[in-house]
Amino acid sequence: MNSGFLKQWCLEHDVETRSTNAFWYCFRNYQCEYTEEFISVFGENFKEEDLTVALKEVALFIDRWDNDATYTAISYGFDYVVSYIPIVFKEKKLGWYKLLFNLEGEIFDDFFIID
Repeated sequence: MNSGFLKQWCLEHDVETRSTNAFWYCFRNYQCEYTEEFISVFGENFKEEDLTVALKEVALFIDRWDNDATYTAISYGFDYVVSYIPIVFKEKKLGWYKLLFNLEGEIFDDFFIID
């Protein structure tokens, strides 16, 4: 299978830049709104330069393979693209940031996950 169509879609919709910007927005909210948890994960002397932020993966999801089947997992009712940024702090992967796009390129959800 040729993945060129997905790469082209990502370039057309600026997925890398938008994902990175959305990560930083979410990360700063996490830092402010969950201060105690943030400190327990990243320490009191957190430095941004110790955090590696880079798009690693992009996936196209067919939301429902069989429209007549009942699925127990989350279903959005439409196909979508997900970008993945691993949360790497001091060379240790702590979790993921996932940004979801509909096929028109609009962001509709995100997940900030600390393992």
